[in-house]
Amino acid sequence: MRKRNNLDTAEANYIYAKLLIGLNKTKRFEKLSLPERNKAIDDLSAEIIKSKNSPQDAEAILFEITAYKMLDEERQKTLAPDVYDANVPKPHGFNQKLKEKYDEEIKKMIEEFDSD
Repeated sequence: MRKRNNLDTAEANYIYAKLLIGLNKTKRFEKLSLPERNKAIDDLSAEIIKSKNSPQDAEAILFEITAYKMLDEERQKTLAPDVYDANVPKPHGFNQKLKEKYDEEIKKMIEEFDSD
């Protein structure tokens, strides 16, 4: 596994937030319990991440997607400098690159989820 970094975290947050916003507008998501909603977002995020990234990058981003399930002390260990670089500068146009990379796939996943 490669060293994770703050850009992986930002990418995971972007995907999670876009999915949550989009899914909250669907009737199907509205009917789910909170654990079912979390599972749906985790599952859809994983599909999107795996389809748009190399296996090493996907692994790092997927870790960040599911980090909310960790206890605080567990999470702190995953942010240690030997496994996480918190100071990678954002490249110019980073958010635009995320939009171009993920938005169509996110939209497609939400539509498929709602049509099931």
